[in-house]
Amino acid sequence: MKIQNLLKRNWFAILYFNFKMLPFRQAVRLPFDFYGKMRFRSTKGKVIINTPISRGCFQIGLVESEIFHKEQTVISLDGTMMFNGKPFCMGCGSLLEIKKEATVEFGNDVLFAPRSKVIVSKRIQLGSYVRVSWESQIFDSNFHYTRNVQTGEIAPIDKDVIIGKNVWIGNRVTINKGTVLPDHTIVASNSLCNKDYSKAGKQYITLAGMPAKIVAEGNERIFETLEPELIEELISQQN
Repeated sequence: MKIQNLLKRNWFAILYFNFKMLPFRQAVRLPFDFYGKMRFRSTKGKVIINTPISRGCFQIGLVESEIFHKEQTVISLDGTMMFNGKPFCMGCGSLLEIKKEATVEFGNDVLFAPRSKVIVSKRIQLGSYVRVSWESQIFDSNFHYTRNVQTGEIAPIDKDVIIGKNVWIGNRVTINKGTVLPDHTIVASNSLCNKDYSKAGKQYITLAGMPAKIVAEGNERIFETLEPELIEELISQQN
């Protein structure tokens, strides 16, 4: 391990969180890595890991760019945080809040860029190979009740959010309660998602707008692991 990487890590947070939240047999492997300024507002909940672990397979507080240099990351864990795969990464300046009796689930290879916000009141589930760009936010609650003045009906404020596999969410996107994103969805920057988009029975859709609507079909995100092969292919085509 390089010396500069040792110095970037928040070793107090690493030791505190791993040994407080995990069984000893998992904690000694230090699967959670923390970087920079961390604030644990609550650690009364639990962490469930349903995947083989390795050193630093869950990374929180990383600095992706000098734009977000050394911003504090906050974790408030009163419910359940479940990992069904690895790796997991959440950038600096982010907020992850899981309320009592709520659950958030992460699949394989999930990445949140800096200044992301995830607030879970009931249930949020993310599939594998999900990318969430900077300053986006995911909520499964309205946080406040409203009443219909004619019927007196009070609408529920919480509803599950389900995000499928191979989903790319652009920067400054808001995902509200009840949102369902089917596999291979792209969400354009500054969009607002607020309904079940799987009802159209389509995959490979591109959403944009406030509220978001399907604006294109048949496109997919090329993930980082495939980019070197793609670049070589494009160069060969040009020659």
